[in-house]
Amino acid sequence: MNSQNISKNESSISVEAGNRYIVYNIINNMPGIRYMELKRLTGLSYGTLTYHLTMLERESKIRVVRSSRKSRYYPNMIGEIDIDIIDCVRSEICRGILLLILREGKVTLDMLVKRIQRAKTTLKYHIDRLRAKRLIEKERVGRFVFYYVKDRRMIERITMLINWIYSTQL
Repeated sequence: MNSQNISKNESSISVEAGNRYIVYNIINNMPGIRYMELKRLTGLSYGTLTYHLTMLERESKIRVVRSSRKSRYYPNMIGEIDIDIIDCVRSEICRGILLLILREGKVTLDMLVKRIQRAKTTLKYHIDRLRAKRLIEKERVGRFVFYYVKDRRMIERITMLINWIYSTQL
């Protein structure tokens, strides 16, 4: 009877470690993933997933970035600026703005409206997010306002992270 309890405990530990390993690998391959997406991919219950996320955070294997509306999970090795970039890149509209700026160099709000086909107010909201994170700059020339990425290293970093995130998810 005692040996059955030991083997039962050992198997639950290996399943627990296996689930944690799966959660950790998904976060490594999909930095910036949100809770519900993680739950859907793992098939774990809310309590089990929360437990493993808490343990991974306590073990300093992952970082959790919490905002008022959402939590995103990142591998611990990712720095603050990369977290800001990934957070924006995971938004389809922000990603579209960044890709257009990277392709064109400088863009106006009207150009973004035509290419991305979203309302000016929506694009302005996302532009303000990108500016607040210092990913893009604003320049006024006469009556036109241009948006661009100022730093060449930032351009390379954004490009690298977009390629990395979307190559690991294919």
